[in-house]
Amino acid sequence: MAGSTRRGALLGATLAWPSLRRSAHAQADYPNRPVRVVIGFAAGGATDIMARLVAARLAERLGQPFVIENRPGAGTLVAAEMVARAAPDGYTVMYASSSTVVTPLINRGATVDPVRDFAAISLAQSSPMILVANNDFPPRTLAEIAALARQQPGLINLSHPGRGGINELSVVMWTRRAGIELTLVPFNGNQPSLNALMRGDVQLASDSPFATRPLLEAGRIRPIAVTGPRRSPILPDVPTFAETLPGYDVTFWSGFIAPSRTPPAILDRLNAEVDAILKLPDVIERITSFGAEPMGGSREGFARTIAEDWRRFAVVVQESGIRAE
Repeated sequence: MAGSTRRGALLGATLAWPSLRRSAHAQADYPNRPVRVVIGFAAGGATDIMARLVAARLAERLGQPFVIENRPGAGTLVAAEMVARAAPDGYTVMYASSSTVVTPLINRGATVDPVRDFAAISLAQSSPMILVANNDFPPRTLAEIAALARQQPGLINLSHPGRGGINELSVVMWTRRAGIELTLVPFNGNQPSLNALMRGDVQLASDSPFATRPLLEAGRIRPIAVTGPRRSPILPDVPTFAETLPGYDVTFWSGFIAPSRTPPAILDRLNAEVDAILKLPDVIERITSFGAEPMGGSREGFARTIAEDWRRFAVVVQESGIRAE
């Protein structure tokens, strides 16, 4: 019986050896055909531009096209569900963002778990959100806004680019910390939200430095504070939320992920290449021009960022009852 067991084990190992060799060769030869890069946003936005910037360099360095595929919908949930179901072979990856963590939490029918269903590759950039005001709105600081909001609960209107997005969650985290009530007004996109601000339909808006910078430079709106842990390099005179609320830190990040069970050798190869790309001077200059900070670093570090955001945003969604429309 023991001899039969040993013979069976040897036979199994012999049969498995060719497939193991093919798998190892495929990983060593990676990539040997085009790689699909799925993005959950429409073409032309800041996240799409950043993805294309890095994907073009990956194609140059690895000798295969990295083909961008825009799949907008449900705050990146459409793209995330597609990538989660893709073959874990390194030939379908996603340029994900903070929204990829948030949207499964606010969509009741979502089946994606960002911690379970994806493998982190590389964190590409991190940027704050910015709170901006209509020029005719009297308060100049977070403290002044909070004081007015306590006198007039719910009467200050704040717009943002979409229900359940990172901009809305950052505001909810602020108002809960500050103990104030604002009326949040969702719009379908950055420009409609900022147009409402400029018209005076709302007094405040939460958006990105990329979307607001032209209006700030033209003096059409006024900055209040940025949400990141440090002041923005393109807006150095604008204070952080943390200067008023110590410990407050919400950033919008984006980076590359793959389906879970993608071979670690492929993930490591992509991580090393993206990390090198993010150190190139022209790439750094381009990313910082968006008000963002190039990141890079280990796969494990990026995985921790995803898991930490998943946990803390889950608390905010549960406590506030935010749901996608």
